[in-house]
Amino acid sequence: MGLDLTGIYLRCFAEPALQPSGLLIAILAVYWSLVMFGAADIEFLDWDFDLSLDGDGGALDFGLVPFRFLNLGKIPVMLWVTILAFAAWLLSLLIHYVWAPNQSDGAVIAEAFGLAVVFTKLVTNPLRPIFEVTEPNLPETLIGRACVISSLTATDQRGEAIFATEGAPLILSIRTTGAELSKGQAATIVDYSKPDNTYIVSDDNEGDE
Repeated sequence: MGLDLTGIYLRCFAEPALQPSGLLIAILAVYWSLVMFGAADIEFLDWDFDLSLDGDGGALDFGLVPFRFLNLGKIPVMLWVTILAFAAWLLSLLIHYVWAPNQSDGAVIAEAFGLAVVFTKLVTNPLRPIFEVTEPNLPETLIGRACVISSLTATDQRGEAIFATEGAPLILSIRTTGAELSKGQAATIVDYSKPDNTYIVSDDNEGDE
């Protein structure tokens, strides 16, 4: 018995698989073609789902929590949508022709997209480390490191210091733990004050006095 390609085609691209298959085709035809030919990168059209949960975030920030839980913002959005569309398309076929052939098209589509969201969350979990970007020289990573006073003097009220990096040095706003330090002196970063973005430094010789 020959393979009925026409029947397979109609099943894959007719109701209830029409919506997810249309979404999938649109993504493959437009977005990934642009990526493939170098006209766009994988983060093109990406959205920002960063949260501000340090006490000053608004209701919108908390409204984004479910999106972050689903890994939106942790991997490129269009990659996430591609996986979702493919999963919804495949699940709509399985539900309609295998699991629950008597369900209405609307119920099949709703169920397929609901299960596809869960599937996408699980599939994208292992992908998160690939797209995580670790910012260099975060404040907490500088504590315990050495710097050099760059202002004429540094006191417990104000001052500046240079922190050497592999690239351009960082100019830090600093306060001392008490002793007044002069330009060119070495000091150790002992703490960080987030409210005023200031580093607390101590004289390297302070413990010897």
